[in-house]
Parts: sequence; C-alpha cells; structure tokens
Amino acid sequence: MSSPSKREERKSSPSYSKRKDLFWAAMPPIVSILLFGLAIWLFFLPSVRTYILNDRRDMLVQMTQICWDIMNDLESQVKRGELTRKEAQARAIREIGAIRYGPNLKDYFWINDMTGLMLMHPYRKDLVGQNIINMVDSNGKYFMREFMRVVKTSGRGFVDYLWQWQDDPARVIPKLSHVRGFRPWGWIIGTGVYLDDVSARMAGMTRKLNIIFFGILVFIFLILLYNIRQTLSVERERNAAEEALRESELRFRRLAETAPFGLTISDTEGAFEYINPRFTEIFGYTISDVPDKKTWFEKAYPDPEYRKQVMETWMRDSRDLQVRGGISERIFQVSCKDGSQKTIRFRNVSIAKQKQSLTYEDITAQEEARQKLLDNQKKYKLLYKKSKMEEHLYRSLIESSADAIVIYDLEGNVKYVSPRFTEVFGWSEKDVLSKRIPFVPESEKAETSKIIESVVKGGIPCRNFETKRLTKDGDIIEVSISASCYNDYKGNAAGTLVIIRDVAEKKRLEAQLQQAQKMEAIGTLAGGIAHDFNNLLMGIQGNASLMLMQIEEDHPFYEKLNSIEDQVQSGSKLTGQLLGYARQGRYEIKPININDIVSETADTFGRTKKEIAVHLKLEKNLRGIEADRTQIEQVLLNLCVNAWQAMPGGGDLFMETRNVSYKEMSGKVYKVKERDYVLLSVRDTGVGMDQEIVDKIFDPFFTTKKMGHGTGLGLASVYGIIKGHGGYIDVETKKNEGTVFNIYFPASARTVTAEKDALDSADKGIGTILLVDDEETVATVALELLEALGYTVLLARDGGSAIKTYMEHKEEIDLVLLDMVLPGMDGGEIFNELKQIDENVRVLLSSGYSLNGQAQEILDRGCKGFIQKPYRVNTLTKAINEILVS
Repeated sequence: MSSPSKREERKSSPSYSKRKDLFWAAMPPIVSILLFGLAIWLFFLPSVRTYILNDRRDMLVQMTQICWDIMNDLESQVKRGELTRKEAQARAIREIGAIRYGPNLKDYFWINDMTGLMLMHPYRKDLVGQNIINMVDSNGKYFMREFMRVVKTSGRGFVDYLWQWQDDPARVIPKLSHVRGFRPWGWIIGTGVYLDDVSARMAGMTRKLNIIFFGILVFIFLILLYNIRQTLSVERERNAAEEALRESELRFRRLAETAPFGLTISDTEGAFEYINPRFTEIFGYTISDVPDKKTWFEKAYPDPEYRKQVMETWMRDSRDLQVRGGISERIFQVSCKDGSQKTIRFRNVSIAKQKQSLTYEDITAQEEARQKLLDNQKKYKLLYKKSKMEEHLYRSLIESSADAIVIYDLEGNVKYVSPRFTEVFGWSEKDVLSKRIPFVPESEKAETSKIIESVVKGGIPCRNFETKRLTKDGDIIEVSISASCYNDYKGNAAGTLVIIRDVAEKKRLEAQLQQAQKMEAIGTLAGGIAHDFNNLLMGIQGNASLMLMQIEEDHPFYEKLNSIEDQVQSGSKLTGQLLGYARQGRYEIKPININDIVSETADTFGRTKKEIAVHLKLEKNLRGIEADRTQIEQVLLNLCVNAWQAMPGGGDLFMETRNVSYKEMSGKVYKVKERDYVLLSVRDTGVGMDQEIVDKIFDPFFTTKKMGHGTGLGLASVYGIIKGHGGYIDVETKKNEGTVFNIYFPASARTVTAEKDALDSADKGIGTILLVDDEETVATVALELLEALGYTVLLARDGGSAIKTYMEHKEEIDLVLLDMVLPGMDGGEIFNELKQIDENVRVLLSSGYSLNGQAQEILDRGCKGFIQKPYRVNTLTKAINEILVS
C-alpha cells in the first residue's frame, strides 16, 4: 500500500489535479442525461398516453354531439309538422351515415335502437335490420348490451370492446366507442376510435422522443467533450497565467528597481508598501523616512499653505480615479531631504481597490528648459512683432515720403513705385509693374545710362543727380535723383532703389532765398549809408540851427539858412526811406487801430485824387497792432500812390481790414508763426504787372518810371517797414487785371490809447547833460546846441569815459544824451553800466539809425526816450523837456 505521504504527493501532482478536474467537469452533464431519460420514460410518456386518450375521448363526445344535434333538429321539424317522424328518421340515417372523419376519412357513426336492432352501419350493412343484442366480440363481451346499459344508466358513456378495423372485417382490434341515447326516438348513436391508433401514435412519439433524446445525448456528449477540452485548456492557461504572473512580478520588480522615475505603492490608509531606489535617489528619503503619505506631505511640502493645496488636489484626484479610473497627472514643487527644490511630475494610478501607485518624474531640468523656451518664444514674438512694426514703419515711410520712390530689378524693370511717384508722374504701379518707365527724355538718355551703369555694375551710389523727366502727360519736369544698389538676404545685388525729387519748387525757393539775401544785403548797406548820411546831415543841421539862433530874421543869410534846414529835412526823409527798407525805421511803437489810419489816409487821398473812387470795408471789432503810426501811414500812402500810378485813367481802389488766424494763411511761401493777425488789403483795378516786374518790385531803387521821376524806394520801404513790424506782405497781380497787396500785422492784446500832443517848449534849459558821441562833428554841434539852450554839458567820446564821468558827477547830471553806435562799448552796454551806477538814471538815446531792435530793447529796459539824427533844435528841446518834466 502507498504511504499517506505518497498519496498526498499524488494528490498534489498536476496529473492528479487534471483527473480530478476532468471528473468534476464530466459528472454534471452525465447526471443530467440520466435524470432526463428517467423523466421521459417514467413520467412523460405515460402522461402523454393519458393525454392522447383523453383527447380522443373528448373528440368522440364532440362528434356524437354533432349527430345528436342533427336528430334533435329533425325532431323539432317533426314537432312543427314540417316532417313526419318516419321522414325525419330516414333523413337522419341518410345524413349521419354519410359522415366520415379521421386521418383517412374512414371513421364513422352507427345507429341502433334500445332493443338492440341495428338501424345503420356504413361498413356492416349485413347487420342492418338485425337485432344484435346477443352479439359478442372475440373476448365474449356483449358490447350491444353494454351500449344499452350505459345509455339507460347515464344517457351516454364509453365502452371498449373488440371490433373489425374500419372497412376490413378480417382485422379485429380493440376499440373505444362513445354512445349516446336519443330518447324521443329510442335510438342510440355511437362512434369510436381504435386503440391501436393511439398505440401507433404513442409509438411514433416514442420514436421521436428517442431520436431527440439520443440527439440531445450526442449534443451533450459533444458539449461534454468540448467542456473537458476547455477545462484542460483553461487549466493550461491558468498554469501559464500563474507562470506569467510570477514572471511579470519578477519583471515588475526589475523594472521598478531600474525605472528612471520614482515609484511608490500604497494602501488605502496611505501607508507605503514599496518605494523604489529611484525615489530615494531623487528625494533622498527612504521608506523609514517617509513610511506613509502624511509624513511625505509634511517633509515634501514644508509650507503649510502649499501643502494644503497639494493635499486637496491629491484627494480630489484619488476620488476621481476610484470613479472613472485612468491616470491623473500633476506637477508640484517638492522639497528634498537635502533642502533642495525640484519640479516633479506626479502620475496617480489606481491599480486595485486596495492599492494605489504613484510615479515621480524629476522634470526640473525640463521645466528650466521649457521656461527658457517660453522666454525665447516671448523674445522671438517680440522680435517678430518689432520686425512687423518696422516693416510697417518702413513701408509707411516709403509711402509717405515726399519724394517719389521707385524700386527696380537688375534688368531695369519696375518692382514698386510709391504713391508720390504716381502723384508726380501720373503712372500707377499697375501701369509700370515689371516694365521700364518711358520717362527719360532723349536729351537725358546718355547721361542717365552712365549713371545706371555706375550704380548697377560699379555699386557706386548716385546722389542728387539733377536732370529732367517726362510725366505721363508729356510734361517735362526738373528732378533730382539719388540711386543705390540694394542686396537680397544672401548679400547679392538684387536691384536698385531710386529716389526722385521734384526740384521745381526747390529752385523757386532758392531763387526766393537769393532774392531775400540780396535784399537783406542791400538793406544792410542802405542802413549803413543812411546812418552815416544822417550823421553828416546832423552836422549841417546843427550848424545851421546855431547860426539861426545867433542872427535876426532880417539878416541876409537867414532865409538861406532856413533853406539849408529844409534841404536837410528832405535828405532826412530820403534816409528814412532807406532805413525803412533796411527794417530800421521804427521810431515810436505803441498800440494803434489801423482802421483810423486807413480812414484818414483814404479821406486825404480821395480829396487829392478825385479820379480814383476809394471803397472801404473795415471790420468793426478789429484787433490792435503794435506799430509806429508814422511808418504805417507811410506804407498806406505809398500803396495808394502806387495804385494811382497804375490807374492813369482813373479807377477803383479797395481797402479792407479784418481779423485773421494763422490757419487762414496756410499755403504761403513763408513760414507763418502761430498767432492772430490783422489783415490790411489794398486792391486796385489798374494795369497790373507781369512776373518779371513782380520779382523786382521790392528791390531798392527799382522803378518803372523815367529817370528823375522816382527814387525806387517806395515799395522797398513798404517791404522793410512791414518786415520790421514782424509782418508779411503778398502780391497778387496779372497783366491788365489789377493788383492786390495783402499785409498781415501781428495782432496785439494791448489796449489802444488816444494820441496825446507832445510838449512844445523852446524855453531855455536848466541842468547838466552828459553828451556821449564819438563823431567829432556831431559831438561839437550837439555840445554847442545844448549850451546855446542853456544846459551845462559834459562831453564823453567813448563808453569808458562816459561811465567815469557819470560816476564823478552823477549828483549833478540830470540827463544823458547817448549815441547808439560807439567804439568799444555800444550804447546798450553803456546803458547797462549806468543803470548799475544809478537805478534812476535818465537817458535819451540818439542814433543815425532809427528805433530798431536794439534801441527798442534799451527802451524796454528803462531808457526814457529816443531821438533820430538829424534833429532840429525844437525837436531836441521837446525830447529833453518830456524826459526832465516826467
């Protein structure tokens, strides 16, 4: 016998396990087959036989009921008198005898009466009319008597006996019949089934069941075989799976141990069951350092706020994983054991209901690289945006350039033309794109070809090449061309950039500038001449005045001396015009209303020149201007005279004033200062002027009159006076269409005051005057005049001696008569020094120039007055008295 240990070994062996599994796999279907067979043969088939017999019995009852109903219906007809009973019975025998039913339509009915007389039988006609009450079957059963007994007892019932097979008298088999009595006629009607039919049907059913049973048996057997095979296959797979699981666990451990990322496995309570070496390598923590997640959170996230945020996120992800599964990924900053900070990507995986896995990937370097990449992306986006802005700027600069710009390829075909090119030349970009522009005149082609060759082949830029070009309409315009070769991104020559400037306006402005410079130079010369001439006139005027003061009116030279004074004043007027042109002719600046001057001048001029109709249009609320009234009168009178001379046969003269803004003066050739202005417009209906004359009308000494009939200083002085007052003057004229002079004066915010009469006194003077003048003749004459007027005079010939003398005698000196132009220190510097010595010093400026910019500045700083050389005794007396009295 085998020992127990051997039996245990056999039980644990794979072959024993397979047999055991095979037995338990085969037993259920075998038992099921046996139970199924017993159920069929012991219970199902007997119940089916009973069911078939009962079914046949029910059928026989129903069939006899049909025949009974036929007889009952015929009896009703007898009772109604429709038939006689005999007729009814004959009809019943005929109709019932014809009825057949059953599978072969051979089942039938018979009729006998209660005495045993056979009234109708389809197959035993030999018995019809005979009394068969004593007939017995093969088993000796009196079946007719049994029929009668059942009817008498119950009215109906079943009787089994032996009878011939349908229409075959030779075949006698068991039969079950149902009989029913029809009391009105005393008849018994019956029909039956052969029990062999039931047995045959049962046999057929049994055969079918046997076939089905054996089919099921075969099917179950096949299933059993398949089940056994599958069981063995599952067993093999289970063994293979167990082996694979062992290998998988081994591989997992090897992978976990060598994984490039940290790995932990924890239970639902948060306790770590496994930590791989990479985890310790990344963070420095071992499983003893962080036995559970609570400890891990405290050490990895020392900041409480950040730890709370991480824990809430982790718990939310864990709940989501339990519901939907999958992987949850997060990135957090983790504090390592050595205190360093690392960026970690966490992946949370639910691997079982009771287990959870976390991987830890150190992406610190990646995050730093990503951040650098983001920074670079921002930088490149900014650079791209900047480049697009610069591209837009360059395009905007090109398209808004005041010069025409054309870009050619190396073949000379157009790649781009700016909007300004279209404005100047007429061709649009569509007209000339990828073509040559036909705008080089024949006379310029040779020189242009040389320039192009130099630029394209030699790479030598062309600058300010002045030439001519044709417009689309065929006009020739003067242009200045600058061209250079440009390169593509590889540094190869790609084409030429050409800048074309319309210099017609430039040449016109250059001509204007030359004219202005010429007039400025002439003005400077005229001012110097006028100054020196005034000093000469001062000597003549002074000596004449001294002589007149020393002789009586009946002296033979008295009239001649007066004539000398008159001639001196005429010369002074001439120098005044020269100074006016030189913009050095303003004497006394104050706020004035130009409407008053226009009205007075128009009235005076209208009375003297009656052939001229004067029309005024003066703005009521006209702003004031700051000007020398006498000079403005001179301007207006010169313009009126000029208009009268342009209308030899008479005409209309229109004078208009109005307030204007600098915005209304746009489009002028001069640059207008942004302020308000007062416009004085003088228009005549005379002969007008051509452009050649217009270009010269403001030149000094230019005149269209005959020799001796004009000085040529009228309009020149007008121009100088207007410029000296900070204004502008325009001329609009056409030959035979009249002329318009538009004069713009800067408007003043100061209040216009009424004119006061100047003091006029020739009384003898009292006091001491310091006379400062370097011109010997002027100084001598002025000294004698002042002494003749009764003043004590101290003379200084330069600035140094003037200051020294004033310091020595400042308590005695009542007034300083100071020349503007002196060697060394000029009048302005001397005045400043005198003000330093005595804040209340009284100074009267004197100059051969008029009240120009420097003299006005000295007056603005506190100088008391100004007197123009040459001056008469009365003029000098008035000026001195006004200062001393004030």
